[in-house]
Amino acid sequence: MGLRSRIAVLGTRFGPPTIEAEELSDFDVEFVLGAAATADALVQDAGDAVAILAGSGPRFTREVLNRLPACRAIVRYGVGTETVDLQAATQAGILVANVPDYCTEEVATHTLALILACERKLLQAQRATAGGQWQIAGVRPLFSTEDQVLGIVGFGRIGQAVARKAQPFGFEILVFDPIVTAGMAAERGVTMVDLAALLSRSDVVSLNAPLIDDTYHLINAATIEHMKPTAFVVNTSRGGLIDEAALLDALNRGRLAGAALDVFEIEPVPGDHPLLHSVRCLVTPHMAWYTEQASERMRRLASREVARVLRGESPHHLVNPDVVRILADRKD
Repeated sequence: MGLRSRIAVLGTRFGPPTIEAEELSDFDVEFVLGAAATADALVQDAGDAVAILAGSGPRFTREVLNRLPACRAIVRYGVGTETVDLQAATQAGILVANVPDYCTEEVATHTLALILACERKLLQAQRATAGGQWQIAGVRPLFSTEDQVLGIVGFGRIGQAVARKAQPFGFEILVFDPIVTAGMAAERGVTMVDLAALLSRSDVVSLNAPLIDDTYHLINAATIEHMKPTAFVVNTSRGGLIDEAALLDALNRGRLAGAALDVFEIEPVPGDHPLLHSVRCLVTPHMAWYTEQASERMRRLASREVARVLRGESPHHLVNPDVVRILADRKD
C-alpha cells in the first residue's frame, strides 16, 4: 500500500474539508488545516503536503516555497494568484492553479449592487436618516441612470457580466481593456475607449481588472484628476488597483463623490483604517464572490484540480505553464 498523501487546506473561511474529502475520495489522503498567518506557521502545516489548497491569505514567497519539498501543486481557492511567487514556484517544479470562473455572476451582481448604491447614495441616506434627518437634502443631487455613464476597467468574464447586468438600467457603458477589440465590445453593446477618456466621461468607474504591474495603483492622485468631482469608484477586484491614500484624500476634499470597496490592499482591514469611517465610502468585507452555491462550486473545482495532479495530470487552469517543461526536463 502506498503512503497516504497529505493535503493542506490553508487560510480558508469555511469549516471541515467535507467537500474536498468527497471530491478526493478516490485517493488515500489526509487533510491538515491551518490559518498560515505567518511563513513559519504555513511551513509547519504544509511542510510535508503534496498539494495545498489555499485561501487568499497565505503568502507563498520564494523562501516559503523552498521549505515545501514535498509540494507538487498549489491550488488557489479563487482567481488571484498574486499571493504566489510564480517564478519561484515554477523553478521549484510546483504546479500553480486557480479557479477562474466559479463566481462570475456573484461578483457582477455585487458590483452592480454597489454601483446602484452609489447612484442612489444609500450610505449617505442611511446615515442621515439614522441621524434624524428625514429629508433628501443630504443626498442631493441624484441622477437618472439613463443619463449616467458607467466605465468598466477590465472586460473579462466579470466585466462583461457587469455590463450585461447594468444595461437594462440604461447606462451608457464605456470599457477600457487593452486586449479587447472594438468589434468584441460592439457585439456586447459597449464602447471601447482609452483610460483617460473613460475616467473623464464616467459617472461611475467599476474596477474589474486583474492586479498586475500595469494595473497596480491604477487609481491614484494623477488619474483621479481626470475624473468628475461627482464620480464614484467601485472596486470588487483587487485592493492594489487603488492608491488608498490618494482615494481618501480625494474623498475628504470632495474631489470625488464617493467610493464603494469590497477589497483592500491589506486584509482583513485594520479597524482604524480611515476609509472605514469615511462618510463617502461604502465598504463590504471581500464578500462579492460569496453565495452558498459559489462557495461549494469553488471548493469542488479546486479539489478536482488537486485530483488531476494526484493522477499525474496537469490542472485545467494552470497559471505557470512553463513548469511543465521544467518537470519534463527533470524526468529526462
